Amino acid sequence: MRSFGFTLILALLALLVCGVAGWQWKEGNFNSVFGAPPTLPGYRIYASYNAPEKRFVPDFTAPDVKHIQVSRDGVTGTFEFTDKGWQCTLPWKDRMDPRAAVDIINFTLSMRVEDFAKRDELDAQKAGLKDGAVNIRLEGADHKLLALYKLGRPTPWLATFPDLEKNVPTVFIQRRDSDHKGYIYSCTGDIGDWFKDGLKNLRDHQPFYFNPLGLRQIRTREFTLACDAPGKAWRIIQPQNLVTDPKAMKALLEGLYQMRATRISDRASVTLPSNGTQAKTGLIAITPFGSDVETVLEIYPPESPEAREVKATVSDRPDTIFDLPLKPEEKVVSLADLPLTINGLRDSALMNLNIKALSGLVIQPANGPEILITRTPPQPWTATINGASQEANQERLFGLMQSLSEGRAIAFKTDAATDFAPWGLDKPLLKIRLVAVDNHSFELAFGTDGKGNYYANRIGTPTVMQVDGGLVSSFPVRDYEWRHGRLWSIDRLNLLAIVRQSGTTPPLKLLYDFNTEEWTANSNGEDLTPRLVATRTNFLLGVLEGLKVNRWLSPEDESANRALRSPSLVFKILENTTDDMGDVNGRITHDLILAPGSTSPNPAFYYGRVATHENPFLLDRDTYLKLATELLEK
Repeated sequence: MRSFGFTLILALLALLVCGVAGWQWKEGNFNSVFGAPPTLPGYRIYASYNAPEKRFVPDFTAPDVKHIQVSRDGVTGTFEFTDKGWQCTLPWKDRMDPRAAVDIINFTLSMRVEDFAKRDELDAQKAGLKDGAVNIRLEGADHKLLALYKLGRPTPWLATFPDLEKNVPTVFIQRRDSDHKGYIYSCTGDIGDWFKDGLKNLRDHQPFYFNPLGLRQIRTREFTLACDAPGKAWRIIQPQNLVTDPKAMKALLEGLYQMRATRISDRASVTLPSNGTQAKTGLIAITPFGSDVETVLEIYPPESPEAREVKATVSDRPDTIFDLPLKPEEKVVSLADLPLTINGLRDSALMNLNIKALSGLVIQPANGPEILITRTPPQPWTATINGASQEANQERLFGLMQSLSEGRAIAFKTDAATDFAPWGLDKPLLKIRLVAVDNHSFELAFGTDGKGNYYANRIGTPTVMQVDGGLVSSFPVRDYEWRHGRLWSIDRLNLLAIVRQSGTTPPLKLLYDFNTEEWTANSNGEDLTPRLVATRTNFLLGVLEGLKVNRWLSPEDESANRALRSPSLVFKILENTTDDMGDVNGRITHDLILAPGSTSPNPAFYYGRVATHENPFLLDRDTYLKLATELLEK
């Protein structure tokens, strides 16, 4: 017969087991009693099944993480998220690299199980989960535990994802929370590089931490830049008020944001260069919108001319010394890469041209007549030269506007010129004045020093800019260059015939009847009408009707005159002429000759001339081939 005491012990034990089981039932599992089951391949470690939603959801989100603790080989780093971003509290009082925080959190949330084994079935030492293991702990507000695990070495296996071309590395992972210690996993991802060198990589190597769109001022010892509002253009406000070049400002902002030290050290362990005085020390100070507090980067002179790095300090991290790259290196933003001179930052555009506001322009070459280009909308642009007006060549006009808009100074020679003679600007070889619809004008003068160098000056300013000679030579300053590109006016209503001769072959004569829209053809006395392809002939007529030259040339152009002595294609076009009543009162002939622009089998351009004009012209290859199209069936 059992004793009463033994029965009481059994009853208490049963009560205890039932109580624990009831508590675990309330928690939803028996993990703390039997241990949690393993996370199966294909699932993320830190995700749980949500029964109502019938899907796995993350155990926490990235914004939930407020504290990170990392330890390896006896070094522990603690980090917390503040209003100044992620900050180190141990083993340094410094800023954490924000990219490291993002990588650690995203890696934790995205770890996908590829395989697993029980803890006693795998050598933890070989998996890197003992010596050299990285212990990671993520906590939320009030230090609520979110994730706790060991990061081992990379595994030999790669994971595949349907939407990724490259395979993904995997690492050994062991959860350390009490009810998940029983398994070791192979999980996707690898962030081991962050934890090398005693966790020093977790310390932010960027001297500046700012939003590139949130800065209102950048100051150096030589100049000050200012921006009135986020997204607005930057200006140089000291020592001069100058417009900045958008590309240069973009390079400066991106460079300051991306610049990283090759090494950082505690101030107490570094002796700063003795050759650094305030006058010699470089300085870059930034100020954000909504604050008057500058963050000042002081850059010490290099210790030798051969030095590739310089020491630097930054005001909001007083205990940190930065070794910054000094000279250009591949995949590194160095101080030499930053545009930190006034001339490197100022707008090098010759002018900021608003074409829509333009009402006219005046071209004044030193040797040649003045050219006045005007327009009264909706009429086309008109060129007036020596008192005679004609429709302006639209292509030349827009080419000039583009050259002026895209033209850049290749150097700024001075901002304080009083005598412009050294640059040939006292007697400019060319002036171009642009007039806006409000009669506001803008005038540029171009000169040369006689040594092959060309310069520009905005009249009324003391600034002299050096420009590319090719830019100046591209401006259309001769009267013939402004002649309209339309070669002639051919009216098929009055068309009688087209005669075409290719090389030394007999001419092909094409007779046209407008009433029937039919063609007849003959050559050397032979009727070729049965072989004539009417659609090709009509196509040829359309090309001739709308024929436009690419560019008019000087009558003295030697290359054009030499080539046109041996034309490759000749046209004669015969038309009736009519009076005001529409009655035929005579005939007119248009003569056109064309010749290749080079001896190449496929010249890029052709020369041409019509008999009624002394100026030759250029024609593109495509148009020439259309004029030379085969009209007869073989």
